[in-house]
Amino acid sequence: MGSLRRPLEGLNVVELSQGIAGPYCAMVLADLGADVVKVEIPGAGDLARGWGPPFASPHNSAYFLSVNRNKRSIELDLKSPFGKEVLRRLLEDADVLVENFRPGTMADLGFDLATLKSIRADLLVASITGYGPEGPSRNDPSFDLIAQARSGLMSVTGTVTGGPIRVGIALFDLAAGLYAAIGILTQLRERDAGRPSVPVEVNLLDTSVSMLTHWLPILSLEGKVPPPSGTAHPLIVPYQVFPTGEGFVALGVSTDILWHRFCGALGLAAIENDPKFSTNAARVAHRGEVLAHVLPALARWTASEAARELNRAGVPCAVVARIEDLPHDPQVEFNRSIVTMPAPHAGPVMVGGSPLRSLLPEGDPLVHRPAPDLGEHTEEVLRELGVARPLPPTTGPAGRA
Repeated sequence: MGSLRRPLEGLNVVELSQGIAGPYCAMVLADLGADVVKVEIPGAGDLARGWGPPFASPHNSAYFLSVNRNKRSIELDLKSPFGKEVLRRLLEDADVLVENFRPGTMADLGFDLATLKSIRADLLVASITGYGPEGPSRNDPSFDLIAQARSGLMSVTGTVTGGPIRVGIALFDLAAGLYAAIGILTQLRERDAGRPSVPVEVNLLDTSVSMLTHWLPILSLEGKVPPPSGTAHPLIVPYQVFPTGEGFVALGVSTDILWHRFCGALGLAAIENDPKFSTNAARVAHRGEVLAHVLPALARWTASEAARELNRAGVPCAVVARIEDLPHDPQVEFNRSIVTMPAPHAGPVMVGGSPLRSLLPEGDPLVHRPAPDLGEHTEEVLRELGVARPLPPTTGPAGRA
């Protein structure tokens, strides 16, 4: 049998990014087969390398390992003539450049869009910034936390008494990376069709606002939004986390059909057809009364019993799991949602798999290269480019400085 071929094999990507958004975008492309060369600051590397503990080894934090598999790392000082020349050589053979510098940084380095296009006319450039290339906040620094705050998401997450809450992952960084990957694939299609491509511009603010979904229409219709309500949904009842006799479950009764199934499973026939509860709008209006019936009914079961019985009845429900439980979840194991890879100078680590696994050849291991050590592939890439490092300056016949 011939070698397995992944869909983006032959696509060359240069990554000038750090943190989460740009690296995640490039990793999505790398998982699908692109050859990604990650350019890092000599001696320091991607700032996410220092986001720990824990560390697998120096320069290799758990955070960095999570979004940098299937890449090659080179150390390059882009402010030096040698670094600029190597980048130029890289871009001559590149299809895509992913960068997440502040606006204007690429131009300051001598690689504005016109220069990039002069190096390779059909180069696709994807830029991820905090606020976009123009506007009053264009030069302001930003991270995912800042986007969660500025978008208003933190004002509706958590509880009224608990104060603003950050979502437990870099939600908008990750989403911006996905938007950038979608944009790149869109422009690749345009290029392959012989049509002109345009730069892909993604920013965290637009990303965060795009994901507010129902909150903006609520504001339009009501002139205000409900306060944070913990795990409960402001528009659907019952749709939240509930305690059971042992542990917690999340359940979603989002339609009236599901309400009838739910009542049947919990023995709530007495309220199933009550006009105060028979429609979702009625249940929202009488939320407290609904919960007064549901809470004691769920208390008869453990979390695992509730999940089993409600799923059997066709009601979406799951035990509120811990991260420690995930590797033992039968469906996670079946889906290969978690994969392992070697960490530089350490043993294997678990990382999230790819939801795009169905696009890969059958039997593809997903991780073809573990997340690289800092500068691990510098010499390899320089050889491929036919570039020799400049000799260090010397004085005198013995070569002593």
